[in-house]
Amino acid sequence: MICLYKPLIPQTNKIKKMLYDKANDHQDKEEFMELSLTHAHTHIGMFLGWIVQNDLASEDFEDEAGLQMRNFLERSVSCGIFSELWDGVISDEMLNKEAIKFADAYYASGKYIEDYRKVFPKYDSMYLVEDNWENYEKVAKVLDMRFLEWKNM
Repeated sequence: MICLYKPLIPQTNKIKKMLYDKANDHQDKEEFMELSLTHAHTHIGMFLGWIVQNDLASEDFEDEAGLQMRNFLERSVSCGIFSELWDGVISDEMLNKEAIKFADAYYASGKYIEDYRKVFPKYDSMYLVEDNWENYEKVAKVLDMRFLEWKNM
């Protein structure tokens, strides 16, 4: 017997995950030099920490990372360590809807990295920026400003 119809192929509503940054991807950059992977986590952790500090994380991420978020907010883990705990990744699954729109406009466009470099002009490489709270506060001020600018567009 010959089948005259094609079986239905289930359609999925899967949306491709947006990956804004991944620490492992930085190792191939010339600027990275011979540094350890730890150095690629600082800028990622500063952005992700700012997301947490400003209640812009997704509910799923809050559920999964609640303890680590609390540790970050209490400053018992640094930005770089916070990033390392999540494999050095920033994805849309970690962000709420408003944060996704902001990250699409700001992080994905490369403007975050441009601003990050401008905040720390004395460093030959962005990967040499020290993972400390003083530096986080400098970046957070710029992020606050950029977020307000974006909201008022």
